[in-house]
Amino acid sequence: MSDDDTRREALIDEVNAEFSELRQAADRLDEAVAAQFGLNRTDLRCLGILYRRGRVTAGELADESGLTPGAITTVLDRMERGGYANRVADPADRRRVLVISTAATREVGARLYGEIEVAGRAELEERSADELTLIRDYLRRAREVYESQTTDVAGVAMGESDAAGGGAPEASAPLAGVLAGRLEFTKGAAKVDIRGDASLNDLYRARFEGTAPEVSVHGGTVVIQQKRRFRPFAWRTQTADVSLNASVPWDITLKGGMWELTADLRELRLQSLQVSGGASEVEILLPKPAGVVPVVVSGGASSVTLHRPKGVPVRAAISGGASELVFDGQRLGGVGGRNVLESLDFGAAADRYEMRFSGGASQVTIDTV
Repeated sequence: MSDDDTRREALIDEVNAEFSELRQAADRLDEAVAAQFGLNRTDLRCLGILYRRGRVTAGELADESGLTPGAITTVLDRMERGGYANRVADPADRRRVLVISTAATREVGARLYGEIEVAGRAELEERSADELTLIRDYLRRAREVYESQTTDVAGVAMGESDAAGGGAPEASAPLAGVLAGRLEFTKGAAKVDIRGDASLNDLYRARFEGTAPEVSVHGGTVVIQQKRRFRPFAWRTQTADVSLNASVPWDITLKGGMWELTADLRELRLQSLQVSGGASEVEILLPKPAGVVPVVVSGGASSVTLHRPKGVPVRAAISGGASELVFDGQRLGGVGGRNVLESLDFGAAADRYEMRFSGGASQVTIDTV
């Protein structure tokens, strides 16, 4: 990996970490304002909509806040009693009810959003049109991802089935002259077991339990897309057991969050490994590297354990903090910010691992076996 690629990957990690920190800071601000004004978070969400719009119908407020008509009536009862909203008949259609902001609504809104809007606008006014376009497009795409996930959650709440559209319980593809392989998991996965197999004649072979994912193969790239819906306990019953042909080098990318990942890659020629979108339990046995092999874990993790062969040097860059870090027997508790640890012989080694962790982690262990 070139210096430019390394810097780019580090910047991606930093942007993701800052976006996560922004969401958490916004949550903390909402909690502080809600506590100060005696509101709950649902009331505060509706108050924010009313502050921006000035007046809306009860139906529009329900749609924009994601509440049912029954729930919005309860919220409006509380807001009206607290002096944060007035309900009046719509002069144009007296069958409709308009919800109108009050002085108290504007006070809370100004305190919650006013200074942020002023500071944010001042920052944006310093940016060029190209920079503003880039910021807008990133935020728009992030919003679309949130909305897509919300639709999935709402679909489960409405009783949609996640059984349809899955693939077969077993899958494989011939090696057929492939010189390099790439394994990609998209949209997350539950329990995954990956191993290198020197006796395998196919490019890969997989067995699935639970709702089977869709699998596509293009050249040496194997894409496994889980049909995940937000049913946590049912999702955890979905398992994937994947064997990879050890005669070709592999890049492995696991996106969208993992519940439990176990990988014995000691027989593989590993070119890169990436686990992104968060993970719960990860344990990986790494092979001897050829050249500089990147290993990236981003998006936060509960427990990550990486075993490498004895004598293999490694450098680990950790951003976002870790509650416990074990590096070759050295135990460090509660590390924050950005930390870089490396083996004594790392700088002089041609064959080595470059590891990066971002988004925070509970436990990270890097050792040798």
